[in-house]
Amino acid sequence: MILKDYQETAISELVVKTKEQIAKNGQRTIIFRAPTGSGKTIMMAEFLKRISDDKISSELSYIWTAPQKLHEQSKEKLDKYFEETKAMSCIYFEDVEDKKINEKEVLFFNWESIVKKDNIFIRDNEQDFNLSRVIANTRDDNRKIVLIIDESHYSARGEQALKLRQDINADLTIEVSATPELQNPDVYINVDIEEVKNEAMIKKAIILNDGFKNLLEGGKIKTELGESSEEFVINAALKKRGEILKGFKKENKKINPLILIQLPNRRTEAEDRIKENVISVLKKKNISTDNFKLAIHLSGTKENIEDIALNDNETEVLIFKQALALGWDCPRAHIIVLFREWHDPVFSLQTVGRIMRMPEPDNNKYYKEEVLNYSYVYTNLSDIDIIDDIAKDYITIYTSIIREEYKPIDLLSNHQLRQREKTRLAPKFITKFLQLADKNKLSEKIDKNSKKINQTTLTDWYTENINKIHAGIAGDGGIVTYAMTSTDLQRYFDFFVRNNLHKFYPEDRTVGRVKEATYKFF
Repeated sequence: MILKDYQETAISELVVKTKEQIAKNGQRTIIFRAPTGSGKTIMMAEFLKRISDDKISSELSYIWTAPQKLHEQSKEKLDKYFEETKAMSCIYFEDVEDKKINEKEVLFFNWESIVKKDNIFIRDNEQDFNLSRVIANTRDDNRKIVLIIDESHYSARGEQALKLRQDINADLTIEVSATPELQNPDVYINVDIEEVKNEAMIKKAIILNDGFKNLLEGGKIKTELGESSEEFVINAALKKRGEILKGFKKENKKINPLILIQLPNRRTEAEDRIKENVISVLKKKNISTDNFKLAIHLSGTKENIEDIALNDNETEVLIFKQALALGWDCPRAHIIVLFREWHDPVFSLQTVGRIMRMPEPDNNKYYKEEVLNYSYVYTNLSDIDIIDDIAKDYITIYTSIIREEYKPIDLLSNHQLRQREKTRLAPKFITKFLQLADKNKLSEKIDKNSKKINQTTLTDWYTENINKIHAGIAGDGGIVTYAMTSTDLQRYFDFFVRNNLHKFYPEDRTVGRVKEATYKFF
């Protein structure tokens, strides 16, 4: 995976600070704050990979916890990330061998399950196989414990959670969150949202009730849609979806924008009525589970959710509840619909985060069709609270539309390229390399039958005049031939790459791109 600049910076800092903190005595804490959609899991995976290559690796074992079933998603992503390199091994508790976490192993836990007082992983048993014993055995192997708490804001501060953290007694705790709560960590690493937007990883902003009047009074938003029916709100969202779909067609993209309709958690029969009404309204628009345009993800009901995250999936609307909101990725989701019976009037990042991602994050730029660069929330909530930091970074309630009499004009633009662009190969080099290798049939020109590679060197050589480099060989000197080791091969390969970059500055990232292109070719 080709990392973004901000990801590379954050990972490097995380590696350095981890090594610094782990060398100190006592419990240390690092807060790693990164916006939703910035690739927190990928950054953590690459961080673990780099730590595994360091000499400090033999000293560390890892426990990764996350709320709900997010730990399963994280483990799946890390398994895939380490599939080729085998840098780390991801395991569940039942996979633990010898009652300890071995070197380069990451033990995954569901956070809620282990904070329960009577949890089987915590309590004593005849087999003496519980978390306490596993941690004790790991420490007996002279390894320190690194505890990673994903989405730490969610459940890492309760009484039981704090007790568990004391029991684990991790040498280093890394809290990962878009909205961390701990105020005074030992180290605070922050990925700024503007850096993520500069790489077009997430949308520019989320627009509330686009096309309708919104008024901000006393910290609360009053919206023109506040007294509207559920059907009216759904129709407004469907109209916006139509605009987005046209935008993708203009961009020649086969991306089917998705509307998320979040139902309130059930308290009375009123919530059941909302679900039935929503399904009825959508059916009038020819959107149903029968024609696969509607998907449902509720407890006890899951329909048409397979492959829903694919950009060209035919589903247009997904009905879900809060349980799906945390950690769920579907970058083609552009619109979220909430109703007044939704019992939390505060717009949290976890709510709107599901529609922040760009459907093609590798593009590194926004679309020409501006409608595609924003997400949209439609709701008939009458008084809406927006948390300050979220409002500043994500939500906008004011929109402007250019008047029809004004037409686009062209202005001459003068700008200077960043200097590094002159000395650094772009990520697309790898793609171009592979295309040219295929076009020139490079694979047919390579001798794959060589069993070993030999290297020759001169011995007992001298010269009296450095300008006469081909001077004679003294005494019994001659040419010695020996088989190259894997270390020699790697060094010569690195030198070969750098030597072929003479028109570029052989900066590490450029060297890495050439090496990665070569590895991928083979």
